[in-house]
Amino acid sequence: PLQALVTMNDTQFVEASRFLAQRAMREAGDDFDRRLDYLTTRLLARDFDDSERTVARRTYEGLIDLYSADKAAARQLVDVGESAHDAGLPFDESAAWTMLASQLMNLDETLNK
Repeated sequence: PLQALVTMNDTQFVEASRFLAQRAMREAGDDFDRRLDYLTTRLLARDFDDSERTVARRTYEGLIDLYSADKAAARQLVDVGESAHDAGLPFDESAAWTMLASQLMNLDETLNK
């Protein structure tokens, strides 16, 4: 339990999640599935199956709704750490993808395999 608190809240982990999320946004284009594949390939060395993909999509949709409605929270999240947020990317999308990347980084499969 303590490990999860660190990996989801520590500045270095949040910043690493943001950096990975922004790379996915820039390199995989606007398509959700391509971005998700970008993240899962790098973190898990595999693509998600259909049920995992459905959960990830629902999670992302909830996050984008949250951060689209609260731009200040999105800005606060993407400003965590020393490196600057990519100004060419929308704050709400960056925040949503950052949180999804953070959740993927916190999977047992990511941490222990």
